[in-house]
Amino acid sequence: MPADGSDLLFANGVFQWVPDHQTVLRRLVETLPRNGVLAVQIPDITEIPALMLLRKLASWGPWADNPLMREAVRDELLSPESYYDLLKLLCARVDILHITYNHILIGPEAIVEWFMGSALQPFLSALKPKTTDDFLAAYAVQIDRHHTKRADGRVMLKLPRLFIVATR
Repeated sequence: MPADGSDLLFANGVFQWVPDHQTVLRRLVETLPRNGVLAVQIPDITEIPALMLLRKLASWGPWADNPLMREAVRDELLSPESYYDLLKLLCARVDILHITYNHILIGPEAIVEWFMGSALQPFLSALKPKTTDDFLAAYAVQIDRHHTKRADGRVMLKLPRLFIVATR
C-alpha cells in the first residue's frame, strides 16, 4: 500500500500482471485523499493477433498437455466502460483513453523479440529449456503467417493501451 499522505499513485504497464487487479485498483483509490490521483497505463493486448496466436500455440503441439502453459495465459482485461464504472463510484472524475500505437518492425521475428521480455515470459517459464527453441520457432511461423508485410517488407504491430486517470 502507498505511504500515508500519498496524493499521486502512478503505474505504467503493471496491472495486467496483477491477479484481480480491479480489487487492487479500488483499494488504492480508497487510500487517496480528496483530489488525490491514480494514473495507470495498462497494455490492452490480450486480443491482438500476436497474443491470440500465443494462446492458441500453447494449447496444441508437444506442449499442449503442460498445465503450466494453461496457467501462463493472462486474464482478459475489463472494458474501458467497466473500469469507468469501477472507479467512478469512488472518484469525482475518471478519464479514460484507449489508444492504439502502431509499431513498424523489421519483420515477424521482431514481433517475437518484442514479446520476449513480457508476454512470452510466462509461457517460456513453463517449458523445459530443450523445448523453448521449438516453441519460439513455432510462434515465429505463426506470427509470419498472420502479420501481413507492408509495402517495404516490414510488419506493423498494433498495441492498444488503456490510460486511466482517476481523481478522488
